[in-house]
Amino acid sequence: MFVWFWFVVCVFAAGRCPNAKHVMTGQPQKVPVSGTGVVKAARFAVVEFNRANTEELFAYKIVNITSAKMQIVAGINYILDVQLGRTMCKRRDTDDSEPCALHPEPKECQCCFVVTDVPWENSHILTQSKCHHE
Repeated sequence: MFVWFWFVVCVFAAGRCPNAKHVMTGQPQKVPVSGTGVVKAARFAVVEFNRANTEELFAYKIVNITSAKMQIVAGINYILDVQLGRTMCKRRDTDDSEPCALHPEPKECQCCFVVTDVPWENSHILTQSKCHHE
C-alpha cells in the first residue's frame, strides 16, 4: 500500500511540474541497482535459479547487478540484468549462496530475471529467467 501511495504522489507531482519527466503507468522505469527492493528481488531470483539449475553441482551467487527496472503492474515487476558466478558451495547444501566463496575455476553466467513482487500478499514469483554462460 505504501508503494502505491508514493506512486500516486509521484504521478501527481509529474503532472503538476512542467519540467518533470512524464511517467506512464505500467512503463518500466530505471531504478538504482543498489536499491533494497532490487537487491531483495535479485537474491530471490538467484535462489530460484539455483533450485532449477539441477545439472550444475555448485550454486551461483550475484557478482554484479548490471541494470534494474521497476514496473508497476498488479504488483511490482523487477526487471534485472545480473551477472552470476559459480561458488564453492554445493547447490543442494544452501538456499543462500551469498556467503559462499567464488569457485577457483571461474564460470560466469549473465541472466535476465523478472521477479514479480506482490507486497500485500507477501508473494514473490520468478516470472522470467533467461541465462547464458560467458
